Amino acid sequence: MARLSRETGWDKATALRYLTAMEKRGVVERRDGDWTLGLALLELASRVPITENIANRVKPVLNDLAKATGETANLSALTGSELMYLAKADGGRALRLRSNPGDRMPLYCTAAGKCILSRFSVPLRAQYLAETHLSAIAPKTIVDPEKLAEDIERTIRRGWAIDDEELESGLICYAMPLDLPRYGFSGAISISGPSGRMLQAQEEILSSLRWAVMTLQEDLGGGIGDEGPQLFSPARGGFKSTDWHRPGSETYE
Repeated sequence: MARLSRETGWDKATALRYLTAMEKRGVVERRDGDWTLGLALLELASRVPITENIANRVKPVLNDLAKATGETANLSALTGSELMYLAKADGGRALRLRSNPGDRMPLYCTAAGKCILSRFSVPLRAQYLAETHLSAIAPKTIVDPEKLAEDIERTIRRGWAIDDEELESGLICYAMPLDLPRYGFSGAISISGPSGRMLQAQEEILSSLRWAVMTLQEDLGGGIGDEGPQLFSPARGGFKSTDWHRPGSETYE
């Protein structure tokens, strides 16, 4: 209660009144003279299983990506104004992205975040660029709103985004948007690794990402085209079926 009072600026009487009200609804509990989160939060979470379900369904594809490329593959989505990692598969190499499901990152300096921004409406994207403080997390972080806007436009045109050492020096990430209309899900699939390896294998990695997106959209999203133009449709300058392959094919042998 003292911490709640200190962090909210409430006096202790007000903090106690709020805690008591939440206790009646099971949101918090008294335990050993202290307060802890209650089971009502678990009940609320169980009513929204979509994200966990999608993460479980996508994980086998992430495993394929990680195995084929030897790099870290992630599924992520928007939460508030940030990016959240939902699922991860490691490629087994010692030098890799050290992320975990539940980790949050800024949108503007991550490839997956740029993919999500590319899905924003023009007014919403303009609002994000106007209101977000673009701090330099790494030496190559884009901190100019106009340059970031140009980068997002490139993402829209080519169908993929890159974090070119903008989150961490020496680390590059490629990402593509993932839309699953059946679940009301919009996020991104990404692959990250050291800049040298990623630049050398760029085409193979992008091809693997295209395979992953197409596979998941067909299996979980109702198929490409069922919900109108997709980012990868010919009208958006996207890819053809001949541009992708399943990881593990002759390209990787």
